[in-house]
Amino acid sequence: MSMKWRNLTSQNSILMALLHPLRYQSTPSPSSYAAIFKFLTGLNLLKLGQQIHSHLIIRGLNPNSFLGAKMVAMYASSGDIDSAIVLFDSIRQNASILLYNSIIRACSLYGLSEKSVGIYLEMNSAGVPGDYFTFPFVLKSCASLCNLGFGKSVHGKCLRSGLEFDFYVATSLIDFYVKCGELHDAHKLFDQMPVRDVASWNALISGHMKNGMVHLAEDLFSRIPNNNKNIVSWTTMISGYTQNSLPDQALQLFDEMTTDLSNIKPNWVTIMSILPACSQSSSLDQGKKIHNYATSIGLDSNPSVQTALAAMYAKCGSLLDAQICFQKIPQNRKNLVSWNTMISALAAHGYGIESVSTFNDMVRAGVQPDAITFTGLLSACSHSGLVDIGLNYFNSMKIAYNIEPRHEHYACIVDLLGRAGRLKEAYELTLKMPMTPGASIWGALLSGSKNYRNLEIAEISAKHLFVLEPENSGSYVILSNMYAEAGMWVEVNNLRDLVKARGVEKNPGCSW
Repeated sequence: MSMKWRNLTSQNSILMALLHPLRYQSTPSPSSYAAIFKFLTGLNLLKLGQQIHSHLIIRGLNPNSFLGAKMVAMYASSGDIDSAIVLFDSIRQNASILLYNSIIRACSLYGLSEKSVGIYLEMNSAGVPGDYFTFPFVLKSCASLCNLGFGKSVHGKCLRSGLEFDFYVATSLIDFYVKCGELHDAHKLFDQMPVRDVASWNALISGHMKNGMVHLAEDLFSRIPNNNKNIVSWTTMISGYTQNSLPDQALQLFDEMTTDLSNIKPNWVTIMSILPACSQSSSLDQGKKIHNYATSIGLDSNPSVQTALAAMYAKCGSLLDAQICFQKIPQNRKNLVSWNTMISALAAHGYGIESVSTFNDMVRAGVQPDAITFTGLLSACSHSGLVDIGLNYFNSMKIAYNIEPRHEHYACIVDLLGRAGRLKEAYELTLKMPMTPGASIWGALLSGSKNYRNLEIAEISAKHLFVLEPENSGSYVILSNMYAEAGMWVEVNNLRDLVKARGVEKNPGCSW
């Protein structure tokens, strides 16, 4: 018998034993129910859990704080956070620390950070002290909210409870300070820890990488004893290198990780972290090598890995490989990121019609688009001259999808109209925008004006760019050339004097 079936048989045997008192006792005790809900937690058997809950109600039993904690944990682990909250609300008057911990944990894991913090405040008001199980999840919620002040007050509670250097609490404090950008406080706490868990090292490495302090992160990584480095340590470093545009270092560390001498092997998160390094260095061969490695260890079936592979291939110039990876993802497992990746890939390669078609497939599949979707879609319309289609999608964003157009969406439409020679419309849209136009919008307008020799709008656009990007020589060159074409030599000389006065240097031509 396989391990899978042995485990299933064992679970069924345990469940039957736990259900036995409910069948043959006229009034089962709350403890009988508590054992069942505890067993069901994490098994994703929501329907069975609801049936046991109904049985409890029919027998006229009301869950106490102990039983309620087990029921909240079962509902939350089975994907029904709403029922967990309703249940907590019905018995919260005399809640114990166990019940409070159960609901705080559930809300924190579901991203309901404000509710998690609110229940913790209620817990404090009720005089129920927090413990080593309470504080990590409250701190996780504080980090999510970037609420530094409240997080520090929780730190004070940890101190008064004598839990500051508990493994889990200390690591949660370091993670909280890192995510709130307080690296000094995180380092101070780390240095004071008598015993350091690898999770605390990883949290600090991640913080330094996110703040561009690569050398400090490298120093920390080198100081972790080799037998203590785990998959998170390696992946954090690789991801940090790619985030800081250091693809060579990322690829070198990945190669080191995949040697026969390494006792840690990449997982799907590692593969997703290293693929952007191939994109940054335009290393298609390296990307294919990593793809083959992922296939050899069975990770290529992961939809997130296939999506990352599609993005890598598209950015390295192989649209066909990107499409193959996208098509390998089962239709019911293509999420928003997968669709956005393919829409943007087609747009970048100039396949506007195909990008629009992919968007329509996404909507038919029941996946709701977001702002990123429309950036890719409108860019595709712009690059392929699909003016009316692009305008229709832009106008439908708010009405049909409840998405407020952002600066980048306006930039796409200005570029769309500018490329089509509809410069007056593009300029009028720029004036009507609900936000201040940035360099991307004035740049699109200047480019369109150059192509259609509209000196009036070119002057307006360039003068805005001289303020927004005073060191970008391209704007000066375009306007100077347009003045020269029109025989406006006084303006050409004035512009050259301005360039010299500002010390602007012409960017040299470059190519991949």
